[in-house]
Amino acid sequence: MRKTANKKSNKERAIIKLFRPIFIIVFCLLIVHVYYLSTIDQLLPQLMKLSAALITFAKSIPTSILLVLGYTLVIFYAGYIVGKKLKS
Repeated sequence: MRKTANKKSNKERAIIKLFRPIFIIVFCLLIVHVYYLSTIDQLLPQLMKLSAALITFAKSIPTSILLVLGYTLVIFYAGYIVGKKLKS
């Protein structure tokens, strides 16, 4: 017998259907922006500014916080994988 889809899976599919066109639009706008920056010869300076800002941000965060966040993410991901295997 075929199982009918429950409300939760329908809701998840609706959210995915909503985010897919949004992602495509944002990705296309990013491509257009990069092309625009390259046509006015501002792509490299903008990339340098972005990388400098990211490096400054990474240096401002203490290593201990990053370690705790990384450890937490690994534990939650392992729990997700184990829960997914047990559910199947």
